[in-house]
Order: sequence, then structure tokens, then C-alpha cells
Amino acid sequence: MNSASHIDIGLPELFIRQMSELLDEERLHQLLRGLEEEPLTSIRVNTDKANVVPPHGEQVPWCCHGYYLPERPSFTFDPLFHAGCYYVQEAASMFLYHLLTQYVDKPVRMLDMCAAPGGKTTTAIDALPKGSVVVCNEPIRLRAQILCENIWKWGSGHVLVTNCYPKDYARSDLSFDVILCDVPCSGEGMFRKDKEAVAQWSPQLVENCQRLQREIVSDAWRCLRPGGLLVYSTCTMNTREDEENVRWICEELGGELLPVAVAEEWNISSSLLSGFDGDVYRFLPGFTRGEGLFMALLRKGESSSSETRGRKKAKGASKGHAASMPRQVLQWLKPAEDYQLMQHEDVFYAVPTMLQDDAQTAAAQLRLLSAGIPMGQMKGRDFLPHHALALSTVLSSDVFPRVDLNHNEAIAYLRRESVCLPADTPKGHVLLTYQQKPLGFVKNLGNRANNLYPQEWRIKNTSTPHREQTVVIG
Repeated sequence: MNSASHIDIGLPELFIRQMSELLDEERLHQLLRGLEEEPLTSIRVNTDKANVVPPHGEQVPWCCHGYYLPERPSFTFDPLFHAGCYYVQEAASMFLYHLLTQYVDKPVRMLDMCAAPGGKTTTAIDALPKGSVVVCNEPIRLRAQILCENIWKWGSGHVLVTNCYPKDYARSDLSFDVILCDVPCSGEGMFRKDKEAVAQWSPQLVENCQRLQREIVSDAWRCLRPGGLLVYSTCTMNTREDEENVRWICEELGGELLPVAVAEEWNISSSLLSGFDGDVYRFLPGFTRGEGLFMALLRKGESSSSETRGRKKAKGASKGHAASMPRQVLQWLKPAEDYQLMQHEDVFYAVPTMLQDDAQTAAAQLRLLSAGIPMGQMKGRDFLPHHALALSTVLSSDVFPRVDLNHNEAIAYLRRESVCLPADTPKGHVLLTYQQKPLGFVKNLGNRANNLYPQEWRIKNTSTPHREQTVVIG
């Protein structure tokens, strides 16, 4: 075919040539047409906070909590988005939910090695059986802060967040039943959503990514228990970063590819690498309803050698703070007996008992950003509740006085502007809600209320929304 007709949409000529070697002419035309279409908008509902989507929402077939929206609303001006009632996530990425629910039927410890911004981590939280714990990691500090924000909004307390390189995990005493390596890649699958990905693409980038991806997987493999599952994922389309890496995991690390049942009408593509017909799953724009994604599931052999990893208590994580620990705050959670209090730096965390050892080890050996539910910190003699506590799904409803805001008031609060409370509102920390869904705290001083919404999270858009926007209904 004449590729010149596609130059106007900005696709690199070498990328088109690369895909022409993997697809026949008809399928290549279909892919290129797909890349010219507008991206779909999809969300995944947090069923611990909301249950209903608009009647026009269409379910994503491989994720029962995922929905395509007929148009893209202004999520910025939907308070329920900020409350963590749903996550705006590309539909193909939700395939992780389908994969995990097929193979994981008992509580596990899972690591998401390259987790920011948090879409697949929150997908895993929803997919895994009750009693599972998730450790999510992001090497880049700024992205790790965004990961924290999204984890706190989702409201689950069975999560650790760290800011480390994969090699730090390989040297640690932590081990896992399931590891997701959603590795950095050349980003071909996001071309129609991300113009920067198009501008940065080159064959050299593909080669560089392949080397980095193998380093990450090698480090992750050391943390995977014998018999454990590794999910390998990219948002790119070439076989260098996809099938060739999966084949390398099988040949060099001893991974066993596992099949995942899929419906024919989903139009998920199988292997594009000549001579390799392993069970791999590729989403292509123009074929599947989503952006480009590649995923494979591998099992580590039961006989694989694995270091015996002990537990090292975090230095100063809880020792020496018994007198100052506000232990009564655990009674704010339901059920309180499932949690233990831990202090890391100046923040107190309520850590589920099942996560306690991992939290102590992570605090001692890694850069720990969050553990369980951040409860708050002492400010002089006062205890200042953490914003994540307001969004937690296990916070008892009778701990703090609540004031429900209308839409305009909620947007003002999320902009970190002043909020007027009813005259009979008790003094002290008050939990503000929208449609009864928690948004965050203010401190009522009587004559005014201090807005405690995190400064770095505030809505910076100063325009006025044309109408109230709520994508999901509680």
C-alpha cells in the first residue's frame, strides 16, 4: 500500500513499515483507520462507593465494572470523580481484571512493579479475592505521588505504595504470589491519544525499551514465589517488546505461558511473531474497542530456585512511640480489630494485620510512601486526620460530623476555596460530602472553616461548569 496517505496523521513512516511486516494489507489498513478514529472514553466503577452508571453507559465485555461512555464529560467538574467513585481508564487495560479473575481464586500477595498512575493497581484491588494485599511501586518520584493520590481515592486499606527501582525489590526480603510488570514501552498503542508518543517514537526507542523491559522482568522474577504468576504487559504493538520478550521469559527464566479464555467477538489478536504461537493477547485500535495493549500471563515453575526471604522489622517504624500513638483512632475503622497502628516518619497508619509484616519490611528496606490507611499525624496536642482517611471505604460513618454539599459548594471546596457551613455544625474536624460520598475535611472554628483539601490536588481550572456533571450514581 502507499503509506504516504497516512503521513498527515503524524504516524512515523518507519512505524508503518514495521506494522506492514506484521499485518497483511487488509489488516494494516484497518489498524491505520483505527488510529485515525477518536479514542473511546471508558471508566471503571468503584463498587465500594458507587453502583450505577448512566443508562447510556455500555459495559466493557471483559470487565464487569467497566463502561464505555457515549461522550467524554468534564471529569474535572464531577465531585464523584474526586471522591474516587470511579476511575477513568482505557478499556483494554481492564483486561487485567478478566485475567486475574480466571486464575486467582484465593487470597494472594501481589506486586505491581511499575504502577503509576494506578489504573491497573486499582483494577487488581477489585479483581483479587478478599484478603489479598497489593503492593504498588513507581520508580519516578513525581509519578509515585500521583499513584498515592489515586490509591487513596480508591479507598482500599490493603495496599502499600513504594517509590523504588525494581532492583531494590530484587534485593529486598519481599516475595509475591502475583507480579504485574506493566513495563515502560515505546507507547505505540497510545498514538491516537498521545501526540508526544508519536513524536518520541523511533526504532532506537524500541530497542532501548526492550533492554529495560528485560531488566525489570529479571528483577521481578527474583521476587516471584515458585508457582507464582507474572503478568507481562505493554501498551505497544511491535513484536520486539511483546512476543520476543515473552519468548525470552520462557527460554531464559523458565516461564510457562498460560491461556486466557476470550470471546471471539472481542477481536483480540494472537501472536504476530513468525514461529511463535504462544498464548498472548494483543488489542489493536480498529479491531478491539480500546487503545493498543499487549498482555501475557506466565507461571514460574514450582521447582525454580528462590531465595528464602525473611522479614526485617522497620527501623523506628513503631518502636519507641507507644506513649504518643493515638491508639483510639483505630476505633474509627470497621472492624477496628483487623488493623494495627504503625508510625512511619510523622504519619500514623492503620495497617491490616495481614499486611503488617510487609509494611515493616518495606519501611526498613524500601522507600515507603503509604501503608494501609494513612490516619493522620500529631500537630502539637491535636491529631490532624489525613485526607486519605476521609476517602477510606472502612471509615465508620459516625466518627466525624458530616455536611453534604451541593455541586457548586463541592467544586468550591475542591478548588480549596472557603466553604460556609450550617450554623449548627459542631466545631472541630468535619467531613464534607457530595451526594453522601466523602470529599475531605475542613476544620470548623465556628466563625469560619479552614479548608483542608490537599493543596496539590486542588482544581486549578477557574472556568464555570456549564452544568452539573456526575458520571456515576451512588
